[in-house]
Amino acid sequence: MLKYIFVALWAIYSALCHSVVRRHDIADHYYKTDRPAYLIDMPHEGHGVLIAPQWVVTVAHVIFYDYRGKYLTIGGKDYQIEKMIIHPDYKPPTKSLLNGDAAPLMAFLKQRSDIALIKLSTPVFSHITAIEIYPSNDEVGQTVTVFGRGATGNGQSGEMIATKKTPIMRSFNNIIEQSNKQWLSYRFNSAPNALVLEGIHGSGDSGGAAIVYQYKRPLLIGLSSWQFYQGDLSQFKAGLYGTTAYQVRLSHYRTWIFKIINSTD
Repeated sequence: MLKYIFVALWAIYSALCHSVVRRHDIADHYYKTDRPAYLIDMPHEGHGVLIAPQWVVTVAHVIFYDYRGKYLTIGGKDYQIEKMIIHPDYKPPTKSLLNGDAAPLMAFLKQRSDIALIKLSTPVFSHITAIEIYPSNDEVGQTVTVFGRGATGNGQSGEMIATKKTPIMRSFNNIIEQSNKQWLSYRFNSAPNALVLEGIHGSGDSGGAAIVYQYKRPLLIGLSSWQFYQGDLSQFKAGLYGTTAYQVRLSHYRTWIFKIINSTD
């Protein structure tokens, strides 16, 4: 029973943390896409990304309780979760942070490390290729492609939370504006200052892959995490034009990630 209470509480918070919210003046079908083989659905909502044959990286806030023994479906086959490693600088918000002025919650989100690793009990079979992590820290100015299948909507009216019930894989583009320690951020612009397929992640997209291409090869640069907001949280509307979204900056965590993956434990 406790885990279901925890999930219900987290639903209040998940709208801030993020399928894809798009431009209002571009038809939805242009955003629909096939699922990349390395993108994985988590047990309740959100995504993870296969970064090694036996390892998945995700945002810590989509791990609602101990998932050991549960299964992730990858390439049509189920793989059991052997263990989870949540970053030591991650912690969930207290209930008091989810009400009233957003400023304390924003400060809390910005200082924590929203990342976790999942080890599978057996390696993924050979025809599913893990994606490599972007090797540099020159993310600013890079155009990213971001995937997700949570709630959708458009920048004029915002996210429609009811659309989470009928998830469809979509992707969008945006440009990284800032990098700051563990975070990458971009802004959801409207025309004429927007990319053709400009967008922002929505509720249920958390952990979705943000990738860049080098010589047509995809590299994982970030994971969808949260949206910035000023005002009373009761008035928050996700996915409006002008919103800034934050991605976990994987270059910041490369040492931590590979230390764990290469461990003999």
